[in-house]
Amino acid sequence: MIRASPVVVALLLVACATSAPPPGAVAPLGAGLPGGPIDLGGWRSGAADAVSQRFSAVVARRYAAGLPLSTAAADLRANQFACARPPPAKGGDPPDQVCRRTATENGCTHTWQAHLWDDAAGAAARLTRVRGLYDKRCASDGGLLGGPGAP
Repeated sequence: MIRASPVVVALLLVACATSAPPPGAVAPLGAGLPGGPIDLGGWRSGAADAVSQRFSAVVARRYAAGLPLSTAAADLRANQFACARPPPAKGGDPPDQVCRRTATENGCTHTWQAHLWDDAAGAAARLTRVRGLYDKRCASDGGLLGGPGAP
């Protein structure tokens, strides 16, 4: 008969035990979606192009194809984005949901958008693709994403 030492048994029990995530860890929010705040791309200190690229990458990683559209929209709403269907388009394939968040600081208005496309209508809709957009408007600049100063 093989005998295990008490130390080995204790280590195996610790390895198999479930515990709370370490401080600062983000708990999953259904379907592997991380909970917690969305990284807005370092907008307070980064150049607009860098913020745009970073936010776009964050959105693409966070909302993978196949995720229920309702889960992605709920997560965006929990992160202070307002989501709605866009107005009818005259051509192309418009997104099925556009989620927008705006912040004004130091005379500049920052606008983030997440465009979500799905594969079908209704409660079973799943994401097929996403796109993250960012715009910064200061003073008399023109806004590009429908924020203040947009044409």
